[in-house]
Order: sequence, then C-alpha cells, then structure tokens
Amino acid sequence: GGGGAAGHASGADDGGEIRSVNNAKGQAEMEAVKALGFPLVFKGYDVEAGIRLFEANKIQEAQLGKYGLHALPARHGKKPLVGILPAAVKYLFADKKVASDAQITTYTSHQLWGDGGPLVRRSEQVTPAQRNKTLEKLAKSIKLREDQAKKLNKNGGGNKGHDHMLDVLKECESAIRFRAEALAQREKETEDLMKGLSQMAVDEEAFPSLGGPATQRASKGESGRF
Repeated sequence: GGGGAAGHASGADDGGEIRSVNNAKGQAEMEAVKALGFPLVFKGYDVEAGIRLFEANKIQEAQLGKYGLHALPARHGKKPLVGILPAAVKYLFADKKVASDAQITTYTSHQLWGDGGPLVRRSEQVTPAQRNKTLEKLAKSIKLREDQAKKLNKNGGGNKGHDHMLDVLKECESAIRFRAEALAQREKETEDLMKGLSQMAVDEEAFPSLGGPATQRASKGESGRF
C-alpha cells in the first residue's frame, strides 16, 4: 500500500524495515502493550478489529488507513501482513507533554521501546500482574526473534532491521525489570518506615517517659491538682 513507502522513508533509524503486528512476533508485542493499558484505538477505530477484518478479507487494503494500518508486501502463509502507520504509532503511544516522545516516528523507533519511552514509563503505573504479563509477552517476541536471527545468520544473511527490533525489545524488557525492582525497593522502604512509626506510637503510649500522649495526659492531670 501507499502507507508502506511513507513508513520506509521515516524508518531510517531501524534499517528501513517495517515490522508486522499480526505475525507471531507482532501479536506478542501487541499483547505486551495492551497489558500496559494502552487502548489500541486510532481516532475511534479499533486497530485489532481492522487487522481481523483485513485478514478475513472483509475490508480492502485501501480501508486499512482509517484503522491506523497499512498492508505489507510479505505474507505469513496465507495471512496478509500489516504494519502500524507512523501517524498511528504517535497517536497511540506518544505523550505530547514529553519532549522525547516527539521523536517517535515508527513502530520500531527506539524512543517508543527504549528506557524513558512511553512503554517503560507506563510500566511503573500498572499493577504487578499487568507488568508481569507485559514481560512475558516481550520475552515471547524476543525468543521468536532470536530463533529467526539464528536461522538468518546460519544462512549467511543478517537483517539490520530485525536486529534493531531485537535490540529495542531487549532494552524495553530490561528497563521494565529494573524499574519494577526499584519500585519494589521503594515500596519496601516505605512499608518499613510506616512499621517503624507505628511501633514508635505504641512505645510512646506504653512508656509515658518517652513523651507520648500518656505523659501529656498525666501532666494535665497533675496541673489540675495544684
């Protein structure tokens, strides 16, 4: 489709390759971003619904654009492959208030998947279960890509775009893990602090000499007797 050429032109940072979002690797990545709570809706049109309709031959290639999609020349068996248009990537994931998000140009942009990008940032705002699902799906895509890379290299041909995508996915996974560990550490420190404060309150109540409420009540009582 016409969107393919535009995608290639703006994807120079990733080896000029457009990645499919409806092969096994792309599906795992879509599941990962969904687990982070991103609504995959482009200007009122459900991106996943567009993929299903196109795969079932219920919409034509020319209609994909309104779903934020474009057809790719490759196929997966009998299944036609699609990618997300650059404009849709920005619409779905970029935060206008974050300067670096303005550099998100394609689905494979480092600024989308890398540390500090919208996916990693969102991972700090979701539940541990959501985060774990994201990590599980990223790991699935990485494994599929690593297996594919081995085959490509075995046959004597690497793939710059493929290698780039593998790199950014690995960075995304490790950044989410690192931030999750840091978050857990901060939560533990807060919990320990609250336990300490709670224990201090109990101690002050039990031992008036520490200056707690009991001491204050005793002082008031004494002053009333004189």
